[in-house]
Amino acid sequence: MTKLFAGILQQIYNLIGSYGITIVVFTILIRLVLFPLSISQRKGMEANKRMQPKMAELQKKYGKDKEAYNQKVMELYKEENFNPASGCLPMLIQIPIIFVLFKILRDPVPYLGAEALEQSFLWLPNMADPDLLINVIPGLSGALAKLPGILPIIAAIFTYLTSKSAQMQQAPADPNQKPQGPDMSMMTIMFPFMILMFGASYPAGLILYWALSNIIQFVQDIVITRIVSSEDLS
Repeated sequence: MTKLFAGILQQIYNLIGSYGITIVVFTILIRLVLFPLSISQRKGMEANKRMQPKMAELQKKYGKDKEAYNQKVMELYKEENFNPASGCLPMLIQIPIIFVLFKILRDPVPYLGAEALEQSFLWLPNMADPDLLINVIPGLSGALAKLPGILPIIAAIFTYLTSKSAQMQQAPADPNQKPQGPDMSMMTIMFPFMILMFGASYPAGLILYWALSNIIQFVQDIVITRIVSSEDLS
């Protein structure tokens, strides 16, 4: 899989000649490929939310008899034409892709050569070094110069927005019903903060991918919400 994505990245770079624009095009292509999986995952989550009241009733009625409960749950799945893997399988497919992309973009020199990272892009003097505040405000020194720049801030903001969107999608359909699983509010805050800190130490090219990927995902979430809502109405 690494060779496949590295080859695609290399072909785009050979056509364009700019590493920054290559990452933009590459990110858009990846998000387009993953878009059908995102729709499938969202449909599975929405179907699961709709079944929660019935699941709660089965839990009350058959909770002490696990065998009977499991049988009734499977009957409910069949009745609702619901596949339990539909919500998590697309996510499981995406995880190795994310790790492969992280590996490639963290160190793209073996695939593109060192000269690709030495190119400037927008306000960035090169794509190999982190995007720091000094890139935007020249003349800074000391601790201020090492603070995260524009890209890490954008990446952190849209990581928060996509995390918040995911949290809202997982909320129970019934407002009186408590959500299953641990409260994700803390992770919704901590994860963007971690991205902000990583942005001050990881290559700008990697953070550009992460920022743009989350921007596209945020827009896709809005589009998918409309698609799923229109299908539910029909």
